[in-house]
This record gives sequence, C-alpha cells and structure tokens, in this order.
Amino acid sequence: MLVCFPQGCPSSSHNVGLFSTGLSILPSSLPHQFHFVNLTKTWTEAQSFCRQNYTDLATIDDDMADMKKLNNTVSAGWKGSVWIGLYNNIWRWSLGNRELEGEGFWAQGQPNIDPNRKYFCVCMMLNGSWFNNNCNTTSNFVCYDKNATNKYIHINESKTWSDAQSYCREKHTDLASVRNTTEMEATKTITLKHDKNQTYRAWIGLHKPLGVWRWSDQSGSSHRNWDSNEPNGAGVGKEGYFCGEVISSGKWNDKICTHTQPFICYDGELPT
Repeated sequence: MLVCFPQGCPSSSHNVGLFSTGLSILPSSLPHQFHFVNLTKTWTEAQSFCRQNYTDLATIDDDMADMKKLNNTVSAGWKGSVWIGLYNNIWRWSLGNRELEGEGFWAQGQPNIDPNRKYFCVCMMLNGSWFNNNCNTTSNFVCYDKNATNKYIHINESKTWSDAQSYCREKHTDLASVRNTTEMEATKTITLKHDKNQTYRAWIGLHKPLGVWRWSDQSGSSHRNWDSNEPNGAGVGKEGYFCGEVISSGKWNDKICTHTQPFICYDGELPT
C-alpha cells in the first residue's frame, strides 16, 4: 500500500519504495508531511531524490509534535537508520566566518574528503586552484590586510593553518579570502612572485569548522535530538561523518555521507 497525502498520491514514478506498513506521514495540519522512502541511497542521492519528487530531505522543526511524529514514523516499522536533512559539509572563510558561496576554485577531484584524514583546511596552488589538506600540515600562507595598499601579503614562513590564522589576525586582518576571480588573480599574482615551484602551496582562509550543522532546505530550525555522545564525527577514525540520520530509538547520529540507506523526505513550503 502506498503512502499518500491529502492532495493525492505521488505519480507512479514516485511510488517505488514507499511503504505504509506502520510508516505514515504527518497530517495536513502540521507543517511537514513526512515520507519514508525504502530505497538505499547515499545522503546526496537521497537529497536529489527528495528534491525531485517532494520538497527536500526531512527537516525537524522545534515543534515537539513534529519530532514525535517523525520518531513514530521511523520506529513503528523500521529497525535500521534513515537519512534526514541535517549535514555538516560546510566550508567557511576565516574572515567574517562566512560560508563559501558558489563552486569556488577547486582543483579537479577536490575537495577530497577522506574519512580517515582531517583534511579540513584549504591550500592554494600556483595556478590559483584549491585543494583541501590536513590542517596540521605546515605551509606558507597569504594574509589579507584591509588597511594596506597591497592588501594580500605572502608570508614566507611555514605554519599550520591555525598558526597562520593567528599570525594574520595579529599582524594584519586575517587569512586571505578568495571569493571571486578578481581575488583569485590577486592572490595568485602574490604567490607567483615568491615561488615558481609547481608543487608550491599556501594556506588561504577557507576551512571546514566542525560542529556547524545545517538543514538541507536551509531552514533555521535549531532543534537537535542527538543520541548520547553524538555527533562524534571528530573522533578518531570517524572524520568525514558529515550527514545526519535517525536511528530506531528516534535519536540522531552522524554518519559518513557515502553510506547507502533509506531516508525520509518531506512535503511542504520551503523556508523563505
């Protein structure tokens, strides 16, 4: 039997893998209508499926009724875990703590999020392209100084990303942000003046701070229902656990995003 909502059932292409054996959707009086999708997908694949067939991966609002209904949906007929819309795959600039917008200037195959390594800080190569690296690696770096005539300053000292950030904040403004082609060309020009080695790299201000979780639909819901000692993606051997799931207890866990499992979509208006 299919899970349907008051406006009718999804078209036949949406029905694959939808079950109502103890799994239901939210009544129309509540803000979200949840849909359990019994297809095994990675978090990104699940997000694409939900956006194509519904609204997005499930967001859980502060409303306790919302949380209770989702818990009942999962626990009534499913003993495994399912993806929800929570994720922590966010790159931010040191200056202003602003999120990376657009595609950036990543080198081919980057960013490379290896679950066994803490590659959460970004270096720039001589051609201006980026790759993520272990933050404890030492490299030269580029500072930004809002008060200087030449605002980008190449520092020919080898430091970790955190030490480079501290240096730039103490002596200039911050590590360099590279938000557009103009800034990319400016920082590239500075580095080319100091090194012609094609293996050269320099820290810039982009990094992935742990502990910043967002919803796929970009809603502002601050509700969290983590299981005890979760999220623990920063633990040894669990680096790269950037996506959220609901387990059979109704509590939340973080998991590596390339794992495949069922998921929960929702129907409703996107936040404005």
